[in-house]
Amino acid sequence: MGNINQAVDLQHREGVGLIVMDHPPVNALSHVLRQGVAAALARVAGDAAITAVVLTGTARAFSAGADITEFGKPAQAPMLQELIASIEAMSKPVVAAIDGLAFGGGFELALGCHWRVAAPGAKVGLPEIKLGLLPGAGGTQRTPRLAGVERALRIITSGDPVPAAQALADGLLDAVLAGDFIAAAVAYAAALKPGSLRQVRDIDTGLAAARAEPALLRRAAEPVLKRARGQRAPQACVEAIEAAVSQPFDEGLQTERRLFMELVGGAESKAQRHVFFAEREAQKVPGMP
Repeated sequence: MGNINQAVDLQHREGVGLIVMDHPPVNALSHVLRQGVAAALARVAGDAAITAVVLTGTARAFSAGADITEFGKPAQAPMLQELIASIEAMSKPVVAAIDGLAFGGGFELALGCHWRVAAPGAKVGLPEIKLGLLPGAGGTQRTPRLAGVERALRIITSGDPVPAAQALADGLLDAVLAGDFIAAAVAYAAALKPGSLRQVRDIDTGLAAARAEPALLRRAAEPVLKRARGQRAPQACVEAIEAAVSQPFDEGLQTERRLFMELVGGAESKAQRHVFFAEREAQKVPGMP
């Protein structure tokens, strides 16, 4: 047990492996963090004394999502999609314990876990649309499986945060835990039966209505696309959610990835990311209100 690397710590709590992400300021999913989580998962997988796993962050953030400074640079393994696949393949249940915020890739990482619990003040969300993108690590495929296509469409195309109580009602969380959050999350994991491997990829309940009524998603998408006035990202989000309904899970992931890469290379997203970075730099200028 102990430090895995400078961004990830592994603790043993009552038969539960507690993986703590602590990569200031907001646990952005940079290479060092992904590498640390992957190494921690490999260690707990081989430890017979550990029956379940809790993956958590800090009181400020489970993870605020991708490190967008890595966009356009050579990919370094493990990629987020690979990390999520390794969690799904674990033979021990993995519980995402969300305190603070879980946004973008951070929430996609949580969706890849077998169970999700949150502190009462936590918020989740998929804000990629605000950078001219869509969730690129399964967010468009897993969210509708839990929350239904109409609610997923609203979450993904608005990019707005979802408070824990609403996320619980949406089916995106399994429990909201009050009190000492980490202790409660560890107790939740310890109480799970061996083999409680609830993979979101195998859940179809949220897709049932759209499969029964093929026009449902397009009807829900009409006002979204009308407001978008020809912008590509909202249309791509709709196409990705359509893929969740009409394609097997792995094919849907491929469709999502193709659309994501199209948007990353497009002029709209490049412009929105430029504005994002410019606004962040402006905040660092002395005397700038």
